[in-house]
Amino acid sequence: MLMIVLPFVYGGRAGADTLEDVLNHGDIRCGVFPDDPGRSAIGPEGDWQGFYVDFCRATAAALFGNPDRVQYIEVDATTRFTTLQQRQTDVVMYSTTWTLGRENRYQVAFPAVYLFDGQGVMVRTGAGVESLADLQGKTLCVTENTSTHQNLVDVLARHRIEASIQFSNGDSFFRGHCDAYSADRMNLATNRAHRADNPSEYYILPESLSREPIGPMVRNDDARWIRVVRAVVDGLILADEKGITQAGVQADRTSGRSVEVRNLLGVSGDLGSRLGLPDDWAYHMILAVGNYSEIYQRHFGPGTPINVDAGPNQPWSRGGLLFAPLFR
Repeated sequence: MLMIVLPFVYGGRAGADTLEDVLNHGDIRCGVFPDDPGRSAIGPEGDWQGFYVDFCRATAAALFGNPDRVQYIEVDATTRFTTLQQRQTDVVMYSTTWTLGRENRYQVAFPAVYLFDGQGVMVRTGAGVESLADLQGKTLCVTENTSTHQNLVDVLARHRIEASIQFSNGDSFFRGHCDAYSADRMNLATNRAHRADNPSEYYILPESLSREPIGPMVRNDDARWIRVVRAVVDGLILADEKGITQAGVQADRTSGRSVEVRNLLGVSGDLGSRLGLPDDWAYHMILAVGNYSEIYQRHFGPGTPINVDAGPNQPWSRGGLLFAPLFR
């Protein structure tokens, strides 16, 4: 497995076709946040693991039939945008909220949503904070250069809550530098699981402050590459809806199931060639990482340190918000 840490300079030509470049250099430069167990982190054996990492691997499997053909580029809240602009990454798999402002400001595109989240607030258990109203006079930590900061400012103003905002991350909150920490709810659960000395001492308030559609991010200058990344996310969602699993995908190729399943797995139709992918692109990615719910449950679900029920992050057929276009 290839691994690169910024700074990294790519000698590709400015404005070049991303899909063509990816196929030419033979791997995917995938931007991920480091040291974020459950979402993206280097595991005990030296390999990258996590929810977002599996989407990097699925993309590589779809293109090359090999999920290990990924270069992992470490990014943060600021460099997730600049690495795309400077062509150091081909796609960023990060907890980035899809906003129209970001699309225009940074000239990026969000091909799909792979996580429906909402902003929350975490406090210490027993601190007497049970709702947003109890934040009056408190100090709140929030990460700078995020949509989370503006959301927090707007919510406090709307509820007429006078509180102090401090630019800092979850570590500062756990060290006692602020009374509460605001971030996406999955971010809060991840921080509580992996950065708190005793996770049971922290509580996430029930209110959601915003809607946060989270998705992969690419440059907006190559419609073909945007469609490929969208197809990867939608293919994993459709596989989930249709009950196609990592263990059963081989049998599903020969079972003669619905037209959509045959089209997805490359048994019929020409979706792969129209996308610029091999006919069996979805078969290889499902074989590598499983369907959407298998990815979610492996990294976030009950029994994991993060321990968050899927909720809206399951197919529409099971009451969730995940909805793929027709594969026809």
